[in-house]
Amino acid sequence: MIPVSNNDNEYTIGEAAELLGVTTRTLRHWDAIGLLSPQYRTWSDYRLYTDEDIDTALEILVYRAAGVPLKTIEEFIHCDSSSRSRKDRLLAQRTVLTEKIAALHHMVQSLDKLIEEGHTMEAKTKAELLGRDWQNLEAEAEERWGDTTEWEQSQQAQKNMTDNDWAALEAEAKDFADALADAAERHVEPGSEEAAELVDRHLASITRFYEAGREKQILLARMYVADSRFDRYYRGNAGYLLELIEAQARKEGIDPASAEWR
Repeated sequence: MIPVSNNDNEYTIGEAAELLGVTTRTLRHWDAIGLLSPQYRTWSDYRLYTDEDIDTALEILVYRAAGVPLKTIEEFIHCDSSSRSRKDRLLAQRTVLTEKIAALHHMVQSLDKLIEEGHTMEAKTKAELLGRDWQNLEAEAEERWGDTTEWEQSQQAQKNMTDNDWAALEAEAKDFADALADAAERHVEPGSEEAAELVDRHLASITRFYEAGREKQILLARMYVADSRFDRYYRGNAGYLLELIEAQARKEGIDPASAEWR
């Protein structure tokens, strides 16, 4: 039985969710799977989160931002809490994020080169350029998360692309950026039919290279927002694209806050 607390520094599930920037549904899910169970409850059996619970939740969010699956996060959190100091745990999280940033930086460099030279580069050169960086990501994913399938699929897809395929892809990307900018200017409502069409077009551009669903699309869109170079590629509309994708996910019964790379 979870003990009842009489301490002052406590947060209801709604207060904790607002503080952390997640939904109450996310916190309930974390509790259900044993990732984060609040230490106390009220006499009416409502969840009460302490400062220590909030600290743990923040650690979870750091790992999740790096793309670590919840099951792996649970292993990190529960193992570390009993055998390592908080400073050691934070240093471990810093290492995870640093490696993730390095891998994403490789991706950005490749995309910048494609943007600058894409119209003159041969298909083989493009495939080799992307392949090297995708290989770096594959190595990182295999070491940290064992999530290598998407990168393998992407590399294979690129190897099979011709010059005409690349030209068509470049044209489609430009058309999509145009359509997204137009929708943003007209304030197309997230969750509307027109917004859903844009979201599906974007997802189709991803599945050209590897299998992906709405949750992966959400995580990719967050990456666009976090890096100004991706936002520039979408003409400053990366945040709007993320808003459209998350709204569509909610319509489909998916909580964006719980999105995982799976």
